[in-house]
Amino acid sequence: MENNENTKYWAIINGVRLGPMSLDELVRLAPENATPVWRQGLPDWCAASSLPELAGCITTAVPPIPSVPQPPVTPPDYQPHIPQVSAAPMPVIPNPDNMQPMPPTYLAWSIITMLLCCLVPGIVALVYSTKVSSRFNIGDIEGARKASENAAIWIIVTVVCGLIAIPFQFVLALI
Repeated sequence: MENNENTKYWAIINGVRLGPMSLDELVRLAPENATPVWRQGLPDWCAASSLPELAGCITTAVPPIPSVPQPPVTPPDYQPHIPQVSAAPMPVIPNPDNMQPMPPTYLAWSIITMLLCCLVPGIVALVYSTKVSSRFNIGDIEGARKASENAAIWIIVTVVCGLIAIPFQFVLALI
């Protein structure tokens, strides 16, 4: 792929997904050989060393100086701590050139209204709520804003349906 000034890149550096950014911004981050990067036209993430446009711009990591290993002192009742792996998406650091906050997801509101008010429109609100962060993370700011607005609208519809249903539920409970 030719280096186009409109090509946007994403990289994962120190466990943080960064992007979208230009090639110059990516080079300023000084990616290492194994740094995962992606750009439009690639089927999946790849190592920075495999992109021809990054040739000569990649830094090599300096290995740390090994220390003399000390035998661990383990108490007899020691239970090793196994860290929990989070399934949450990696945080995204927005591009400083176009800093825009992520629109509200209304996820908690959609779950509460779905459970307490009315199930069907609450599910629609929940679907739109989940689309906000995924669209924002891929750089679709306008799509994230529209999903946020639709989530808010469907939350209101859910509450109104729940309020309309209360008298009918009261009558049915008396029968």
